[in-house]
Amino acid sequence: MKNEIKDRYQAYLKKMKSAVLLFLFVNFLAPYNSLAQTERMLPIERGSLLLNEHPPLLDSFVNDGRINLKYVRTIGHFLTDNDITIYKKAAISGRSKATIRHIKHLIEKQEEGFQDNLLVNDETREVFYELYLLNESLKQKSLANAQTKMSFNDKIKMELHSIKSKRGFRYKNSITDHEAKNINKNNLQEDPKDSPFWHQSVKQVPLDKRFAQLARAKKIKAKKEMVVLFDKSSLSGSAPKINVLDLDLDNKWSLKWGDEVHTDVVGSHIFAALGYDVDHPYYYEENKLTLIFDELKEIKNKEELKIKIKEIYNIDLEPFITTYGTVTIQMTKELADLQPYVGKQYVRFKKCVLEARPDRVKRMGSFLPGMLSNEDRRELRGALLAHQFIGNWDTREQNTLLTTVHMGDYKYRMSAVFSDLGASFGVVQGIFPPDFKVGLVNEFPWEVASYKKGTIKLNSSINSILPPYQQATYQDLLWMAKKISELDGPMLRNMINKAKWPEPIAELYFHKLASRRASILNAFDLTDPHPIPFDKNLTIKVDGEYVVKNGELLIDIDKDKNPESFLSKKGRLTNYGH
Repeated sequence: MKNEIKDRYQAYLKKMKSAVLLFLFVNFLAPYNSLAQTERMLPIERGSLLLNEHPPLLDSFVNDGRINLKYVRTIGHFLTDNDITIYKKAAISGRSKATIRHIKHLIEKQEEGFQDNLLVNDETREVFYELYLLNESLKQKSLANAQTKMSFNDKIKMELHSIKSKRGFRYKNSITDHEAKNINKNNLQEDPKDSPFWHQSVKQVPLDKRFAQLARAKKIKAKKEMVVLFDKSSLSGSAPKINVLDLDLDNKWSLKWGDEVHTDVVGSHIFAALGYDVDHPYYYEENKLTLIFDELKEIKNKEELKIKIKEIYNIDLEPFITTYGTVTIQMTKELADLQPYVGKQYVRFKKCVLEARPDRVKRMGSFLPGMLSNEDRRELRGALLAHQFIGNWDTREQNTLLTTVHMGDYKYRMSAVFSDLGASFGVVQGIFPPDFKVGLVNEFPWEVASYKKGTIKLNSSINSILPPYQQATYQDLLWMAKKISELDGPMLRNMINKAKWPEPIAELYFHKLASRRASILNAFDLTDPHPIPFDKNLTIKVDGEYVVKNGELLIDIDKDKNPESFLSKKGRLTNYGH
C-alpha cells in the first residue's frame, strides 16, 4: 500500500513538473523563440507595382479594354527567345532559365485571360508593369554591357552633376512651380505601399536585422570563415574584383579589395534598414577567406592573379595579400572545408569583402528609375535623402538593379536593388590626376542637412541626378527623414560593427552618423523619438597616444593591415599610393 501511494505521488510530481515547464515555456521562452522563428521565416512579398494613374506606356498592352495578346506575345518573345541575340547592335546578355520560366508563366496567365475574354483589371495590369520593366531592363543591360569603358562625355557629366548637386539640393515646405510642373499629384502617397522598390517595416524584424532577413530570403549563407573557388576575372567597375564560386558550385560571389570593403557593408545595411533591397557584401578579416585556384582556369595562382588585377585595374594586389602556396593536410585540420583541395594553389588576404550572387536571384539591368513613371514614386524620390545620409556619391543608373528572386515552388518575385553603395562615408575626387577615394572618415561631414530662411539645404554631392532625385520634393524627403528617425543608437552601432573598422574609426563614424541623423531631423523640425548622444569633439587615446582628437582621425591605424589607408587621399586610380 505504501509503495502504491509513493508511486502515485511520484506520478503527481512528474505531472506537476511538466505543467510548470509548459507554463514557463509558453509565458517566458516561447515569445522569444517565436520572435526568432518569425524573423527567420517571415516571407517577403512582392508588393504592388500599380500607380494611382497608370503610365501611358502601358496602353499598348490593352485593346478595347481587354488584353492585347499580340503585344504581350511580342514582349514575351523578346524576353524568352535565346535566338534573339542582338539589340541595337549590342549582344543581348544571357537570359537565365529561371527568368525565362517566370516570364513564360506570366505570359500564360495573359493567354488564359484573353481566351476567357476578361476585361483588364488590377491583376492583369500588375503583369503589364512587370513585363514592361523586365523588357526595358534587359535592353538597358545589353546596351550598358556593350560599353565597356566610360566615355569622356560620361566623365564630364558625372563631374557636372557632382558640382550641381552640391549647390542645388534646396527645398521649401511648399509646392514650388518645379514640383507642380513635374510631379503627378495622383501618384503622391503619404506612405508608399509595399512594392518591388520598397517595403514597410514590420515589428517582428528590427530595422538593423532587415539585411539578414533579405539574405535569408535569398538563401545566402556567409560563413565566418569562407573558402571560395576562382571562377573568372571581372571587367566591371573601378574597384579591383574577381568572380568566385561557393563550394556548392551553384552560388556565386564577387570578391573585392580596396577602399570600399568597409563602406559597402554599412551602406547596404542602412539602406536595408530603411526599407530597400540591396546587394549583400560581407567583410572578411585577415586570413578569414581562402581563395582556391584551379589549374584549368585562366588564373592558376597568386602571381597570375596579381598580373590580371594590375592589367585590368592598374592596382598592385601584393599589399593586400598575407599567405599563399599549396593547401596542406595541416591546413585541413584547422579548416575542414579545405579537405577536397589539398595540393591546390591558394591565397589569403589581409582584408576583403565578399558580395553574394546567389543562384536564387537573377540579375537583369537597371530598375529604370526614370521610366514608367517611376520618377513619381515617393520611395524612389525619398531615396535621395538616404544617399545623403550615408554620403553615397555614386548614384548612377547602373547601380540600380532589377532582379527576380526565386521564392520556392517555382514562384518568383520582382525586386529592385540599390547596388554598390560603397562610394560613401567620406569621398574625395581628384581631377589631375583623375582619382577618387572613399571611406575617409575625416572627409565625412558632421552634418548633411541645414535649415536657413525657410529653406532646407543638403550638402552631399552625387555623380548622377537621376529623374526621381531631380524631382524630389520637401514632402518626399520629410517622409524619408521620418524613416531615418526610427534608427536608434543600438541599431546604428550594430550596423557599423558589421564593417569591422578599427575601433577608434568605428566610434568616430558612429558619432558622425548620429550627428548627421540629428541634422536631418532638426532641418525637418522632427521630434527625435530616439535621441542619440554624439560628441563633435570626440577624443580617443590608445596607449597614451591621440588617435582621434576633437573629432578628427590623427593616425593611420595599422597601415600594414589596411593598405588602402584611412588618411591618404590617394585612391584606386593611383594604386592607393603604392
